Amino acid sequence: MTDNGVTQEPGLVRRLLGGTGWQALAQMLPLIFNLALTPFVIHGLGVGIYGIFLLVMVIQQFIGSVDGGVGPSARRYFGMYAGRGDRAATTSLLVTLVVLVVASAAVICGIFYAAAPWIMAFFPGTAEDPDGAVFLLRVMIIIVAVSQVRGLFTQVLLTTNQFKVPALGDLLGFFAYATMMVVTVNNGLGLVGVGWAFIAQQVLPSLLVLPAALRRLDRHAVRFVTGDLLKEFFAFAWKLQVSGVLSVVAAQGDAIFVGRFAAPQMTAFGTGASFAGTLRGVPMNAYAPIETSIVRSLGAAGPEGATPEVARIQRLWVRFVAGWIAVGVPAAYFGVTAWLHLGSDLPGQVAAVVLLAHGVTLLMLVQRFWLNALGRSGLTLSHDILNTVANLGLTFPLILLYGVLGTISATLIAAVAAAIYLTRIGQRRIDTPIPTPWGQVPWLSVLGAAALTAVLGWLVAHFVVGTVIPYGALSLLAVGAAAAPALLLYLGHTIGWTRLRGFASRIAARRR
Repeated sequence: MTDNGVTQEPGLVRRLLGGTGWQALAQMLPLIFNLALTPFVIHGLGVGIYGIFLLVMVIQQFIGSVDGGVGPSARRYFGMYAGRGDRAATTSLLVTLVVLVVASAAVICGIFYAAAPWIMAFFPGTAEDPDGAVFLLRVMIIIVAVSQVRGLFTQVLLTTNQFKVPALGDLLGFFAYATMMVVTVNNGLGLVGVGWAFIAQQVLPSLLVLPAALRRLDRHAVRFVTGDLLKEFFAFAWKLQVSGVLSVVAAQGDAIFVGRFAAPQMTAFGTGASFAGTLRGVPMNAYAPIETSIVRSLGAAGPEGATPEVARIQRLWVRFVAGWIAVGVPAAYFGVTAWLHLGSDLPGQVAAVVLLAHGVTLLMLVQRFWLNALGRSGLTLSHDILNTVANLGLTFPLILLYGVLGTISATLIAAVAAAIYLTRIGQRRIDTPIPTPWGQVPWLSVLGAAALTAVLGWLVAHFVVGTVIPYGALSLLAVGAAAAPALLLYLGHTIGWTRLRGFASRIAARRR
């Protein structure tokens, strides 16, 4: 069976749906609880304290991005070994990387731990609770080190298509965190309580992931890899390290500018951008299954043999992402404004524009995976450099002129420019390119879905929210429900009703 030239491959679809399903479950259940938890925490901690909390989370992401490129590079190598069924090679590389990560994390995290008071003092908004801000940052620095080590074991599971255990660990960790956050708000524990909530979140994932990963290793191969392999690994990894840092700077640098130059808008900006990140995370649940499929296919069939399957993966990816963003942007604007009800539509504006920028980047994801899998990480690095330079170069003047609105405009402009650049070099610089994602976007369907969502969202926001339904989590759900018909019509038109029913039946079968 074909669909606009795409051969239906039950094995491919089943593999992607299986992994994505567990990833999605680990995200969607926390998302549902966060709908009620976020306004509760904002008003319970206070807008100023919550702004500090958001700022610390941003700083943690910067620190966490400094891992030498080990995490993303391990995905590539573990995936290649899994494609060949080589447990011994996976074990030796894991042992080597764990030792290196522990040593480097002790140095890097130790420096940031000592510098925490000076880092927090740089931001005017932390004056409301300087001691709590320092405590929370130090907790998050320690968590960075723990997460980097556990992440290597998680990659062993993901690259062998074992998605269930990491997903369950994430779910249990979230519920431990949510419980502690409720205790924190109810007992006035402030940022110190928030820190203990994050500590509680780390325990159960570690207890589940590590033993499960150890069972997929070869105990007879517990040794260090050769110097030549390590040299090859880091020749690839350093480019991903720079790309990773640049990606975080491009994505979160805005928050640093806001924290320094527009501190009163930090909560509005942070919650809007965070919600956009949550919506971005829904398709990103397919991240690990897609990358695993690409690198395993490359390891098994080589570039020429893997190209057709990668092209099919991209077509499925682009169709879903384009529709998700088309529906999500207008829904985010109306929904976030009603959800937080802070007396301004600024959080909704931030959510909509940032989500649109995320959508541009998401469409390029399979292209990035393919280039990195081929060892051409220098090309994705140049994309990230352009994105970061353009974003920061525009953010500084625009935030001074227009505040947060200038910041998010810079983010969108930079994302578009970088995506155009990566499209061009991805077609010209490699021998086995895959089609560009832009030619696979069903543009008329996208515009129709966006227009229908905007109309339905406006009607709900103006005639239902605040009268029939109160502001808060229920209002956000109401706007989301109003957007659902547009998404369903889009998917039915672009993917096909028969195929949608087939996808649903496969997901249901896996749950039984």
